[in-house]
Amino acid sequence: MSTEMIDIAEETSAFLKGRFPALANQPLAAETQLLASGAIDSLGILELVTFLDERFGIQLMDDDFDPANFETFGQLVAFAERQRA
Repeated sequence: MSTEMIDIAEETSAFLKGRFPALANQPLAAETQLLASGAIDSLGILELVTFLDERFGIQLMDDDFDPANFETFGQLVAFAERQRA
């Protein structure tokens, strides 16, 4: 695992746990559901996108707002890594 990938996963996990109470007291694994569980709603996605832009310089285009990019923690980290590369 690259250093960048570890940084994105760790920092995104800290953000999610600090911002979304449903995720605060559980370990975030790759398969942790973000959308289907209701932990993150549409407003939460906007906050997450703002975090990704401010912290990692990841600017999303309209096509990036695919639920497959945000469904699980693992998908989110993989998406952020692809955008950052």
